[in-house]
Amino acid sequence: MKEPWYVKSFQEDYLKIYAHRTDEAAEQEMKQIVQLLDMPKGSRVLDLCCGNGRHSRQLAKLDYQVTGIDLSHVLLDEARKANFADKITYLQSDVRELSFEEEFDYVLNLFTSFGYFEQVEENQKVFQAIYRALKGGGVFLIDFLNPGYIRKNLVPESYRESGELKIREKRRIEKNQVIKDIHIEQEGAERQYQEKVNLFEYEEMVQMLQASGLTTERVYGAFDLQPYDEADSPRMILIGKK
Repeated sequence: MKEPWYVKSFQEDYLKIYAHRTDEAAEQEMKQIVQLLDMPKGSRVLDLCCGNGRHSRQLAKLDYQVTGIDLSHVLLDEARKANFADKITYLQSDVRELSFEEEFDYVLNLFTSFGYFEQVEENQKVFQAIYRALKGGGVFLIDFLNPGYIRKNLVPESYRESGELKIREKRRIEKNQVIKDIHIEQEGAERQYQEKVNLFEYEEMVQMLQASGLTTERVYGAFDLQPYDEADSPRMILIGKK
C-alpha cells in the first residue's frame, strides 16, 4: 500500500521548507486567537496537528494547559526539545482516532491542518474526534485555506532557498484538490515531496461540522477579524461550539 503523502512529507525536510514559519509569527497569531476567543487563563487547550509545537509553546507561555497532537514523530521530537518549561504534553496520534472524551475547553486546528484525506468521510472523522475531545459547550477554531482565494491567486511555480536547500514548488488544482509538488536540491542530491489538500467550500465545512455535532457561530477571513469573503479572503477561520 502506497504511503500517504502526509507521512512522507512531515519529516526533517519539512522543518527546513517551512523554516520561515517562525515562533514570532505564532506568538502574534496566538495573541489574536486568545483575544478572539476570550480564553480564560488555565483553560485546557488541544493543539490538533501541532507540528513542531510553535503554537503550543505560545499558548503555554500565556498560561494555558496545552496538549499537542501530531502524527509525525520527527515534528514531535522537535516540539519536545523546545518544550516551554515542560508545560506541554505532546502525544502521537492519528487525528481521526483521538482517545479524548470531553477533556478540553478549546480545540485549535491551525495552518491548514485539515482536508488531507482522499475520502470526505475520512476528513469528517477529524470533526467527530474534535466533538469527542471537547467538553460540553467547548469551543473549536479551524484555520483553513479559502478555496475561492486559492483558485483566484494560485502561483503555479516558485523558487526559493532556505539555508543549503534549493526549493522549487509547483502548484495546481486537480479533482478539487490543491496539489503542491516540492523539489529539493541539496549539495547535488535531489528529493521530491507532495502536499494535497481538499478544497472544501464554506458550506461543506459547516455541513460536516454540523453532522459531527458542532455548531458554527462565526467565520472570518483572517485573524485580524476581517469579514469572510468567498473570493478574496486569504483564510477561512471557523469558530463554533459543541
